[in-house]
Amino acid sequence: MTAGPVHGTWEPRPAARWEDAFLCGNGRHGALVLGDPDDDRTVVTHHTLVRPNDDAGGRHRLPPLLADALPDVQDRLLSGDLTAAEDFTDGRPLQWVRPFHPAFRIRLRHQAAGLTGYRRELDFATGEATARHGGRSSRVFVSRADDVIVQHVTGRDLTLRLSLDHRLPNAPDDLRVGHGAVLTPEGVLLSLRARYPGSDLAYTGVTVAAVTGGRTELAPPGARVTGARSILLLTRVLRHTGEADVVAEGRALRDLLATDEPAYDTLLARHLALHRTAYERVTLDLAAEPAERALPGTELLARPRSTALLERLFAAGRYHLLSAGGLFPPRLTGLWTGDWDTAWSGAFTLDANLNLQTASAAAAALPEVTESLACFIQGQLPHWRDNARAVFGARGVVAPAHTDGESGHSYHFSREYPLHLWTAGADWLLKPLVDHDETYGARTPRTAAALAEVADFYEDFLTRTGPDGRLVVVPSYSPENRPANGGWGALNAAMDLSAARHALHTAAAYHPDRADRLRALADRLPPHRVNADGALAEWAWPGLEDTY
Repeated sequence: MTAGPVHGTWEPRPAARWEDAFLCGNGRHGALVLGDPDDDRTVVTHHTLVRPNDDAGGRHRLPPLLADALPDVQDRLLSGDLTAAEDFTDGRPLQWVRPFHPAFRIRLRHQAAGLTGYRRELDFATGEATARHGGRSSRVFVSRADDVIVQHVTGRDLTLRLSLDHRLPNAPDDLRVGHGAVLTPEGVLLSLRARYPGSDLAYTGVTVAAVTGGRTELAPPGARVTGARSILLLTRVLRHTGEADVVAEGRALRDLLATDEPAYDTLLARHLALHRTAYERVTLDLAAEPAERALPGTELLARPRSTALLERLFAAGRYHLLSAGGLFPPRLTGLWTGDWDTAWSGAFTLDANLNLQTASAAAAALPEVTESLACFIQGQLPHWRDNARAVFGARGVVAPAHTDGESGHSYHFSREYPLHLWTAGADWLLKPLVDHDETYGARTPRTAAALAEVADFYEDFLTRTGPDGRLVVVPSYSPENRPANGGWGALNAAMDLSAARHALHTAAAYHPDRADRLRALADRLPPHRVNADGALAEWAWPGLEDTY
């Protein structure tokens, strides 16, 4: 009998870049663990950390007031003016959403130790990232129970400098940063406070380092530890206005150390009651070769036909999905980044990614992730209502295509990417919640309420008809695509048709009192069109040519 799938991965060398770090998270805090034995760095992130970038006093972070001009644009598109929607804006410049960024890195600079017997591992079942070499080890996890980043370093005669370092790639030069360091009976309390340029917003990180043995002394901006046997670090970060109470936060972290058992073991046990329980609900066993299952991740990736690679990718996908879902669902980069200039703001891209990232939650038995998506949508609904009224003059809700997690307003658009015309978003994002309900056999009231508002929008918006008497989605936008012979804003994009039809039928199933009316509206939508190549046409409107 062979052993089952490997629930983790490992490497024989430290991570040279943050992109190669092992990742830990609890859906709120994230940690990127590089595992360098001489310069032990853990990059700290938090889902709320987005950098302010307002211009015009925030005016451009509101949806454009275009509803009065909508009938004229619809008339022009229906009459054959295929560029009519290109001036359906209020003339604003492109305004990116607030970019996600890291907080700082916890840095332990050891005396040179070399790489004798080095190995770093990530255990998916526990959420621990471990680096070992010689007689020293470092273990990191992010507690789901206590919402704290935990790092435990053990060895003989540990001698190092400890600091919180904000100097990460592309950090603003004018970021205003202050450091604090105070000796405590356990060891040292470190803090880092960073205020964003031109803003009253700031974030503060606090680390309590409990040192066993040896000597601890202040060495601004951090501390120096000499001859210790172990160091246990507890870290949290908070985004805020005004001042954070570092002393109170430090006291709360020190309270977590008050246990009759070893503090690391106690904290890990509380975390595992939540993390391991969720992770072990599902496993994939393809009876891979034991020798391949034992390979480090980089070597396994070089074997794309390996069943052991499929097993590990499946396990890693569930682990990272679970670890990134909590306060919010996963961003484009999950819960992790080591750079202040992450591509596409490291935000939530709603016209593709967020649905795809969370779509497997029901089949993968991760209701925690579905819950994070549900809470995210619930928090955004007021702004989605604003989008429907401002752009389309309709009741109900319209989701934006891009959001930082704070604002759900539709303001990230341009002539080439008229994302404010995209109406499929709310149905697209509610689909994983409907999948959850179907999987568990119960209809969730808040999903039912959101679906009712999506149906309200379509009842108000779907009023125009084509020559065949069928309803027309106009204007309509296929994300990042345009007709070969028309403008970006067109008619009857395939995704918009599918979303409208699905939303109306799904809302009818949740709301029997409206079922006949909603199904009748859905039945008036045109079918999809097949083009001359025998392919599904991107636009179900005669004369619009595809761009592959």
